[in-house]
Amino acid sequence: MADYKFQVPRLRDADLLSFLKSASEMVDATSCSISEIGSARGEQFPINDEKWRTHPLASSDRYTIYSATIGAANFNLVIERNIASNADFAFDVLSITNNPKDGVPPEKVSRLNQLISDSFLANTDQNAKLFHNSQSFTLLMKSHQKMIEQLQRTVANVGEQAAAVRLRLEEEYNERNAQLDAQFATRQTEAEKTIEEAKRALQRTEEELAARQKDLDDRSNTHARRELHQELKSKIVARSNKFQITPETKSNRTPIHLGVIGSSAVLVGFLAYYANALSSLPAGATTAQIIISGLKPVGLTVALLGLIAWYLRWMNRWFERYADAEFQLKQFDLDIDRASWVVEAALEWRLSQEKPMPEHLLETISRNLFARGEKDESADMHPADYLASAILGRASGVNLKMPGAEISLTGKDLKKLQTDEG
Repeated sequence: MADYKFQVPRLRDADLLSFLKSASEMVDATSCSISEIGSARGEQFPINDEKWRTHPLASSDRYTIYSATIGAANFNLVIERNIASNADFAFDVLSITNNPKDGVPPEKVSRLNQLISDSFLANTDQNAKLFHNSQSFTLLMKSHQKMIEQLQRTVANVGEQAAAVRLRLEEEYNERNAQLDAQFATRQTEAEKTIEEAKRALQRTEEELAARQKDLDDRSNTHARRELHQELKSKIVARSNKFQITPETKSNRTPIHLGVIGSSAVLVGFLAYYANALSSLPAGATTAQIIISGLKPVGLTVALLGLIAWYLRWMNRWFERYADAEFQLKQFDLDIDRASWVVEAALEWRLSQEKPMPEHLLETISRNLFARGEKDESADMHPADYLASAILGRASGVNLKMPGAEISLTGKDLKKLQTDEG
């Protein structure tokens, strides 16, 4: 049995797969076993199967086929990349075993050798001889490695130079940007100064105009007087539109309201109690018992009515004072207009006649100006008040007899009551 082993240049997966298919057909093998790097076991490729054309290895440019075996009758062809087989880099080991008796005939062996030459050696260039010499190939690879290292150093130098140039450009950019910022800040400062100067000039012009206007106004007090008149009018109108007392004054009236309401509630409560007691008297009650029991509800009723009457009079006086204040404000508004007209008329008389206005004429047009009429405090008194005032004012004492009680008042007591009422 003849065994042959030799090194052949390493082919890509697609070219090696094509070689294996042609060799399998040439030696009449039924299938081919192919193992890829990292596979658990070999993969069978039948001869007449579409797998040869559709498998990913058929279009692969990589070097992933680790070993391949073609087996026929007493003939084996094995190609492998096992490091233990003493194969150098970029070379595979091709092993052929053929039995002289029942193996592949010589004519097929010749054709197989031609296929090997065409597949592995036909596409190499004139430097392919170096691949057949391991030492020459090693020297070539070392030289190639040195060239790669030199190229890497060159690329690194170019990168460093590019980085240095970029850094320099960034520094120049930052410096230029700083210069532009400084120039802009300077121009902005100058512009602000110019604006401030223009503002000061405008302010001086406005002050000069205001001073000139003031001089013109000072020559004649008409403008100032009219301005004061308008200011007073605006204040009076503002107060007239919203005429009301302050919250503090309103809050001072609150205790009186609460006191009246509380007192009324107490009187009503006692009145209800005694009225209930009066209604619950027995059928055989005497007249004295009925009078005594009815005296208290009557007294409470009189007290309640007196409290209500006093409260209504107090509220009425408050409303009258409020209305009087509003009327006085409106009258003051009219007096302001009249006074302004009187002053204008007097000044025009003086300018046109060159002498003061006569006193009788001035007194006539200014009569009752800012004058407040006296209010009759007794105008809102009830006729019973007049009668009580007349009686109490001339009497030295009063004795009031009521069922079950008697009230005596001296002159001092009457005067004290009048003082308290006032």
